[in-house]
Amino acid sequence: MAARPHQWLKNLLVFAAPLAAGEIENGNTIWRTSVVAFLFLLVSVSVYFFNDLCDVEADKQHVQKAQRPIANGEVSVRFSLGIITAFSITSLIIGFLFSLGLGICLAVYVFVNFLYSIKLKRVPYIELLLVASGFVLRAAAGGFSTDIPLSFWFVTLVSSTALFLVAGKRFAELSAYRNHMSRLVLQFYSLKLLEALMALSSAVAVITYGFWLGQSTDTQTSYSAASLFLFFSGLARYRMRLQIGFGEDPVRTVLSDFWLLTLSALWAIAYGFAIYG
Repeated sequence: MAARPHQWLKNLLVFAAPLAAGEIENGNTIWRTSVVAFLFLLVSVSVYFFNDLCDVEADKQHVQKAQRPIANGEVSVRFSLGIITAFSITSLIIGFLFSLGLGICLAVYVFVNFLYSIKLKRVPYIELLLVASGFVLRAAAGGFSTDIPLSFWFVTLVSSTALFLVAGKRFAELSAYRNHMSRLVLQFYSLKLLEALMALSSAVAVITYGFWLGQSTDTQTSYSAASLFLFFSGLARYRMRLQIGFGEDPVRTVLSDFWLLTLSALWAIAYGFAIYG
């Protein structure tokens, strides 16, 4: 589907800041964050439609992407433009009425992704940062809309983890399409460079996660240590999946792997005990 329902799970990142601050038990916080998640769902769907419109001719020449609804003619250009206009404008209006910080995050998300689809997806390294910024903006919006301050360690953790996932996505694409470049920008990358970028970003993520836990928890040290170990194990398992051909779609890569799901569940339990006791 052009709306990419499986990608909607990314919008759960808006709950990261309230969860980290131990405020998720507050009913008002849950309500406000749920509204943020819904608005990001709307605006992300408009971005997916816009991206497919920009890529429609290239998608028709691609074996898999030719099956996308806009490329194969199932969804008309007029309908796509209607979705883009209605969803993006609606989410921005509600976002600014809800919170200035949220409105700014949504506006930046729309601007960055539309610019990415039109031009910047062909600019190496910049395009990596722009894709990763989508994760960061979601996490930031969850904090801004609930008046939860975002620490340096939290922002660095989300940013480095996002960069790890995006570099992994490009690594998987380059591994799969060495002779047929599904993305023109892949010609500027090498597997070794992307591996180095993944190693660096994952190391930064683990280190900052450790510092962040040290600031966020006081007494639950055993659970904090367990959550740090499980976080590291999850990144390591994800890298293993990349080496055997997965990773083009980070969401499907996680959902399709029993061990990644298990590690994620165990991490959530350990982290919950570390924060909430």
